[in-house]
Amino acid sequence: MQNATLKPFYLHYIRFKPDNKNTELKFTDFLSVMSGVQYLKPDGILIHGDFTPTGPHWDNLTSRNLIRQVPMVRPTDVGIRQGKPKKLGFIEHSADIAKLDVLLKHGGIAVDFDVFFVRGQHIKDILQSKKSITCYGDRDGNNIGLVAGRQDSKFLWAWRRSYRDVYVGEWNFNQAFISTYLTALFPEDVYVLDHVCNNPHPDRDLNKFFHQYGKIEWKNSAAIHSYERHGGVSIQSSEDLFKEPLTTHKEMLQYIYFNRSLPPIARAFKDEVFAAP
Repeated sequence: MQNATLKPFYLHYIRFKPDNKNTELKFTDFLSVMSGVQYLKPDGILIHGDFTPTGPHWDNLTSRNLIRQVPMVRPTDVGIRQGKPKKLGFIEHSADIAKLDVLLKHGGIAVDFDVFFVRGQHIKDILQSKKSITCYGDRDGNNIGLVAGRQDSKFLWAWRRSYRDVYVGEWNFNQAFISTYLTALFPEDVYVLDHVCNNPHPDRDLNKFFHQYGKIEWKNSAAIHSYERHGGVSIQSSEDLFKEPLTTHKEMLQYIYFNRSLPPIARAFKDEVFAAP
């Protein structure tokens, strides 16, 4: 049985003020948003956080009413079941919690700024039959770089609850291991999406993506989580997209920059990972 269409369908970003106080929206952040505008086509794009971004790329987006900022206090309520809140193990966990909070409130999709949409309609199609989407990482766990769903998703509710009741201040425990466990508990609720947060895989394929060409097939994926900060390549303006040599990373960003049409998806391509019975 299919679910009713999720309307309005929002694309959510999360950004809290960094320690270095830099509030400028980067060029690659801008391209991430534009990939959503062009290939996902949401009803609205929201950035939730405790400051308003600045800079020419932010001005470009807001002047066209493509994005708006929504004030949000950084969540820190972890491990409070026994009345003694734990300290966050990583500041990034605040953003992970915030993604789940906004999805449970608004529905839609929440992503990092180094996620670039490719086959956005596929994500909407999945949410016609599933109430949530999580991103497959590898055999060790999932990845919260991209997460989507409806307000009534049991999977998203339980995942968010884990940060309150069984939070462990280790990088992967809640965002990867708990998520993977919950996909086995709620298989009817969640779609585990492959070829997004592991294409390139952050532990083994980044050189193929950022410094070589043709070694990573990205055009079939629903989106690509590129791990920009680990790639060792600085893309600060459109001029940097055309510096030699051509790489798969630059090719993908050029597609977004020029809003190029994608070739037909490969017929044999599959991207759902099923939990072990």
